[in-house]
Amino acid sequence: MEEILLLVGHRTGGRTAEFLMKRLAMSISDDTILRRIKRRARAGLHGEHHLRVVGVDDWAWKKGQTYGTILVDLERRTVADLLPQRSAEQLAEWLKQHPEVEVITRDRFGLYAGGAQRGAPQARQVADRFHLLLNLREAVEKELGRQRRRLALPPVEDPSATKTVPVPDSHSRANPEVQTHNRQLVAERWRAKKKLFARIRALHLSGRTASAIVRETGVGRRRVDKWIRCTQLPMRNEMEPKPTSPRFFAAHLQRRWAEGCHEGPRLLTEIRALGYSGCYSSLAKFLARWRDHELEVKRKSRPPASVSLRQQPSTHPKLSGQISPLVAAALLSKPRHLLTGWQAAKVEALKKVCPDLARMRSLVISFRGILQAGKVATLARWMKKAVGSGIYGMKRFVRKLNQDLAAVKNALSEGWRKGPVEGQINRLKTLKRQMYGRAGFELLRARLMPMSRGSPLHRN
Repeated sequence: MEEILLLVGHRTGGRTAEFLMKRLAMSISDDTILRRIKRRARAGLHGEHHLRVVGVDDWAWKKGQTYGTILVDLERRTVADLLPQRSAEQLAEWLKQHPEVEVITRDRFGLYAGGAQRGAPQARQVADRFHLLLNLREAVEKELGRQRRRLALPPVEDPSATKTVPVPDSHSRANPEVQTHNRQLVAERWRAKKKLFARIRALHLSGRTASAIVRETGVGRRRVDKWIRCTQLPMRNEMEPKPTSPRFFAAHLQRRWAEGCHEGPRLLTEIRALGYSGCYSSLAKFLARWRDHELEVKRKSRPPASVSLRQQPSTHPKLSGQISPLVAAALLSKPRHLLTGWQAAKVEALKKVCPDLARMRSLVISFRGILQAGKVATLARWMKKAVGSGIYGMKRFVRKLNQDLAAVKNALSEGWRKGPVEGQINRLKTLKRQMYGRAGFELLRARLMPMSRGSPLHRN
């Protein structure tokens, strides 16, 4: 009976416990069960297991505002403890109560590094390999953000596109007054955006910090951080087409349409042979504008005006247009065998317009190899090569590595990973959402931590 009540209080809230007790006609309330479960959770697992390897990470009470700390026993893959705050002092105090800890795995967050050093100087700190790659990719993305202008690929002529198809834009059939109004609206928005950009730049040049600019202007922090690094207002990037979109095969579709092939199923078969993975309805919507335009032309009995799509018919849709730093960093970080055909072609095109990208790609791929092979000896040579490349983003990344070099080297030699920690954080989120945010820290901790077997729920 006590085992059942313990399981109920551990995995559910009070309502299920109350229902079960009514069915069992017991003279104990659900609050008493939860109170005793919390009391047992506060006792912890100090006397039951010997904690040798611990993973540390943060979890969000409210994302972006308040965080806690989770500690996981990586040998048993169970939660060792839960802390209500994300602070170096709490982590150091907890580690002082567990002097048996020998290995601490963590991400690159400096707060946990300092807390682990103060609380367990005898333990070896191990940086997480995934976060090392993530930090490198972020460094590359920031560097490409500084070179955003060089990520604009020039148009590549498509030899198969010999004709220009009359394609109306989304407002070709609109009233001229509506078109004028829309153009004025877009122009006014752009002027307002330029005025706001100039104001933020002026505040930054006057010595204001990013936080002060956010408080004064009300603009989001991410936009302020982006704009203070730019000398000109960046253009908004258009989402580039993917193989799931018919626009990805616009050149082929326009050529076949000009040849007189207007049958949707037939065009679907052709572009699927080229790699299209979308549905027929998307293709039908894409072709509908062309059909409507032809009907309008026949009704008015006059030759149509040649209006192009966002990408010119003679332009290869795969290898032209502005590439965002995020997409460029993702392509740069992928090994050659994981790139699709059009991705590999885009990487080669980017190397031609951005010479630094070729060097950064070589450094990123070699760093991935070092992490996979666990070669500590080659890490120093890689860091020296990255500094010698002359790329600011790479030099900054190496400077950060030197600040945490011991943990980085341990990541290559140790076999411990933070995967179980991330899994327990997902479990924590599930339990937290099941309680609709009404439960406090003690009940969340009690439900997350494993309960010891053998001790009674209550004493007679």
